[in-house]
Amino acid sequence: MRVSLTTIAMAMMAMLGCEGRPGEPAATSDKAEQALGHGPLSGASGAGDDSSSSPMGTDSLHDEGAARPQAAPLEPEVARPSFEPPVAGQVVQVPSGVLLLGSPVDDPLRVQFAEADQVKVEIRGFEMDALPYPNDPAAPPQTSVTLEQAQGLCAAQGKRLCTDVEWEWACESADARRYPSGQRYDAADYPTPDPLLPASPLGVFAFGRLQEWTSSSFGLEADPDDKVSVRGYAGNSGVSEQAGRRCAFRQARLRTESSEDLGFRCCRGEPNDVRQELEKVRAPFSLYNNMKPEKFEQVIRSVPQIAAVHDGPRMFSDADIRTVMARRGTDRGELGKGGIHFVWKPMRWIPRQGMELWVAVGRGERHSFIVALHEVEDNNVYVHASSLILWSQPMPIALGYREGHRDELYWAPCWGCRDGGVISFDDASGQVVITHKW
Repeated sequence: MRVSLTTIAMAMMAMLGCEGRPGEPAATSDKAEQALGHGPLSGASGAGDDSSSSPMGTDSLHDEGAARPQAAPLEPEVARPSFEPPVAGQVVQVPSGVLLLGSPVDDPLRVQFAEADQVKVEIRGFEMDALPYPNDPAAPPQTSVTLEQAQGLCAAQGKRLCTDVEWEWACESADARRYPSGQRYDAADYPTPDPLLPASPLGVFAFGRLQEWTSSSFGLEADPDDKVSVRGYAGNSGVSEQAGRRCAFRQARLRTESSEDLGFRCCRGEPNDVRQELEKVRAPFSLYNNMKPEKFEQVIRSVPQIAAVHDGPRMFSDADIRTVMARRGTDRGELGKGGIHFVWKPMRWIPRQGMELWVAVGRGERHSFIVALHEVEDNNVYVHASSLILWSQPMPIALGYREGHRDELYWAPCWGCRDGGVISFDDASGQVVITHKW
């Protein structure tokens, strides 16, 4: 599989619901019951009662409630590294292995346009300095050098700059940990009096204490600025320490740049130079026109978070869309002229560069649903982002979008009625949010 950044970004796993008797408004219809989180952060699909933020109108259908959220899965524990402090000139023999390059699609800390979606990469063994240049615990790291200057200093020692994937492999190793010390961020792992910590599971030190040049380009496409991948963290990175000190975090810098927080470390051996490909800008909305009913059913049944609709999930049809439009006498053609489109097939939604979501409406035997999934492998593997189930209401639902409004989609059982909601991506929380408006 090619190393690609075309699909992902993170969203929390959440299921929003309402409760009530048939024909009566639910007491909790405008609130998220509980979050289903991944990792140390969690969040819920939000809901609001202000219909002015949605194209829905003023009247309402009543749902009976959504499936109960499940407990958040616990992350596997990983061993905390323990090594003797490094000495001057110490070189680490980094073993071969399989790197899961990048971050999980549902990691809220990932930078979706810059990190691969845990693509398997074969790494050959190589040597890496235990510390940034000059690789001496008694001397401060060498900074304020350009890429070319850093390459020259390594070459003078018979070495080379480390590559992008070598840096990540030495940081996280085969267990694909988020930080050198483990899965959860702890500021105590980066003590001010000891700038050598933390140690990685392979015995390399000081990852995340400054930014470091690599010899790898930031992307495969022709780049007029000739940008280079920089690893590690610095206070001017534009992200928090919690996000920036992850092993998968990477940024682009011009090869002629230099700064006091940008250093480097040296490696030796045949380079492992797997380059990460950045996606081209694509249209925010497109249809899965060739989605077959059996494939739709397979996708829905592959997602455990929506088990309540595994009893025969199916797509709606164009006749169902006509039913949705007819409920309030809406002219679908006129809506289209105004840039508002409603569809029944699953949609590919790209709210941000590097983030690709599979969004669909459908029904099981008893309930209708709205679901947003991360497409990890094209038309093959999907991961839950957010979902909403209309309990005991297998009514037709249309999926809609507005031209020029890439930040959100709409779902509705009719146009011009208050029932329905919005599907959006919240930058602040890193969540896909599905609202239900009454």
